Amino acid sequence: MPHSTAAADPDLLLNRFSQALQDATLSATEAQQLREAAASFAAAGGDVAQLRRQVFELAKGFVGTPLDKAVINWLAGATALLPGAAAHQPQVYFSPGDECVGAIRRFIGQAAAHLDVCVFTVADDRLTQALLAAHRRGVRVRLITDNDKLLDRGSDVRELQQAGVPVRVDRTADHMHHKFAVADHRAVLTGSYNWTRSAALYNLENLLITDDPAVVQPYDDAFDKLWHEMAVFEG
Repeated sequence: MPHSTAAADPDLLLNRFSQALQDATLSATEAQQLREAAASFAAAGGDVAQLRRQVFELAKGFVGTPLDKAVINWLAGATALLPGAAAHQPQVYFSPGDECVGAIRRFIGQAAAHLDVCVFTVADDRLTQALLAAHRRGVRVRLITDNDKLLDRGSDVRELQQAGVPVRVDRTADHMHHKFAVADHRAVLTGSYNWTRSAALYNLENLLITDDPAVVQPYDDAFDKLWHEMAVFEG
C-alpha cells in the first residue's frame, strides 16, 4: 500500500503494526516498510507520540501476566529516555476557555508509562477522569498536592487516592503551590493554570508544554525531591 496513504491515515498505519505483531516477529522487510511508513507519517505532521503509545498498547494486549505488562511499561519509559527527534516547539495555551484543559487531557492521554503530577489541587472532573483513565491503562501515576486544598469542596484528591493513585502532600502552614506534570521523563507541562473548573471558566491563566530535555530534567528532578520530602496521604 502506498506510504502516502499511511501518512494520511494513522489508523491504517497502526493496523500495519498490528499485522506485523501477529506472529511476534519483525522481519527485515516488515521493519523497513514500517520505518518508511512511520517516517512518511511524521513528515505529514502525524502525532508520533500518540502512535508510539498505541503501539505499546498493542503489545500489552498480547501479554498475560502482570510481570509481562510491567516489563512493557518499563520499556516504554526506558525508550522515552533515548535520544530521538529534535525537541518540538513549545506549545502555549491560555484561559479562560477550554484550551488549557484540552491540552492537559491530551498530555495525560499521551503518557505511555509514567506520569508525575505536582499541582496545588485537582478539582476539575475532566482532568480527574483523564488521570483515572491513565491509571487504569497501566500508567504509573503519582500525585503531589497541597494538604490544605484537600478540604476544598470539589477536591478529587481522595477519589484518586482511593482508586489506587499514590498521593503525597505537604504538612506545613505554607502551600505546595506548584502546577506542573512530567510525562515519561520526556515532556513537561507547567504554568499558572490551576486544575480547577474556575481556571477554565473565569481565570486568566497560562500553560506551556515542552519536550526540551534542558527544561524537562529540572522538573523531573524537582518532582523526585518533593516526592521523598512529602508525607504519604492515606485518605
